[in-house]
Amino acid sequence: MNQKYIWLVTIVLCISLFGLILVQIKYFQSASKLKEEQFDLTVSKALDQVVSKLEHDEEVQMILKGNGSGSADLTGQSAVITESSTLTFTIPMDTKHDKAIIGISHKNKNINIAEGYLKPGGFANLQKQFNKTLASSSGKYGQLAAKLQNENLKLKDRIDLNSLPKLIEQKLRDNGIKLNFEYAVKVNNLKFEAASKNYFRNPSSHRHTKYLFPNDVYFASSNLLHVYFPGQQRYLIQSYSMLLPSFLLTLVLILCSAFTIFIIFRQKKLSKIKNDFINNMTHEFKTPISTISLASQMLKDNSVTTTPTFIDHIAKIINDESKRLTYQVEKVLQMAIFNEARMKLKLKPINVHKIIQNLLPNFTIRVEDKSGNMYQNLDASQDLIMADEVHVSNVVSNLLDNAIKYCKDTPEISISTRNKDKGIVISITDNGIGISKEDQKMIFERFFRVHTGNVHNVKGFGLGLSYVKKVVDAHNGEVNVESVLEKGSKFEVYLPLKK
Repeated sequence: MNQKYIWLVTIVLCISLFGLILVQIKYFQSASKLKEEQFDLTVSKALDQVVSKLEHDEEVQMILKGNGSGSADLTGQSAVITESSTLTFTIPMDTKHDKAIIGISHKNKNINIAEGYLKPGGFANLQKQFNKTLASSSGKYGQLAAKLQNENLKLKDRIDLNSLPKLIEQKLRDNGIKLNFEYAVKVNNLKFEAASKNYFRNPSSHRHTKYLFPNDVYFASSNLLHVYFPGQQRYLIQSYSMLLPSFLLTLVLILCSAFTIFIIFRQKKLSKIKNDFINNMTHEFKTPISTISLASQMLKDNSVTTTPTFIDHIAKIINDESKRLTYQVEKVLQMAIFNEARMKLKLKPINVHKIIQNLLPNFTIRVEDKSGNMYQNLDASQDLIMADEVHVSNVVSNLLDNAIKYCKDTPEISISTRNKDKGIVISITDNGIGISKEDQKMIFERFFRVHTGNVHNVKGFGLGLSYVKKVVDAHNGEVNVESVLEKGSKFEVYLPLKK
């Protein structure tokens, strides 16, 4: 896939995920607001029921006391109002003090039954109650008169403050709210008549407020009921049962998308590496094939004198190039078999120093051919390991071969051993071209080759270090590299000792 399209897909995917997150945030914000409003409405409904119950209880108490059952004993008055009484509302307003006096006509006498300051809407409320009484068949004027008098009583004389919290709890539970609550009753916004023990502990909490006896006409009866829930926020959060799974699924989706993008770019990079591998493989195969073909043509050419010496020379060329070709093919096949986990290690006790000493003569000759030097410092006191001799030999050979191939000038190569953490460390140091920090992350990947300006100036398929890594890992060891560009590299292989 073209890199431009990969970036386009990546951008579209990122925008889509970002949009999905924004939609989820907006959804949960709306859901949170709706849940809070629903909770407030439920509490308001429950408190309305509390207020209605208190009003109903007061009316029942007036009937049981005989106030309003056809007669009423007016406090401070000797008259008794009967069904024949004429109920009138003469409300002279004391403009100086905004005071309203409500009177009643009884046996041609005008009696003041209540007086005080009307609260906003009190006059309209009074007219409504008066009209309701006139419209009733029984015309219980005494009940209305007694109610008006009750408005001037203290709140503790109108309701049972001790039973109020139980009433609030009952109405809340009836409406499905089982949270702990705190409450208080405030009189005329001046003082608290009653309050729960912990009411003042959370002054910043959201409070639900209702008027007690909202149908009263006098300002003196403006009593407020305050209720709040200490655990309201926790309750609202716990009610979002789908919030956590949704965020987890979104997180999984983001991680999967990031992993997919990573894989796409990795595959793109591997594709480039494989193309380089194919180019290198073509070059590596083409050279011996061309040499063999040329040698065969020379043998067939009648114009060329075929002496025994010439034939031996041509045969040697064909044999060497055939071996070279076979080696390269086997190297590719060996790596393929190893990666498919079909290769079985033949473990046996082997001496690392013996393997190194057997390999060094051939590599020393190659170094000396380039006027270089090979140094060895086999300082490990213990070198016996349980390993596959062939593969360990190949590991050392690959590292020495790379050290020679990637030296531009006179090679200076050293191989040393030391013991560390119940194991042996094999170090191979060179003065070659070095490896950049970026390439050091990839050198153990299959087909990857360090960029040297010309992809063909150093022969190889990019399989050597990958093979080294696989063999060392199979022996429960480690391989590390330290390198500086233009100064050289140091490879260290750690293998555990035989127990």
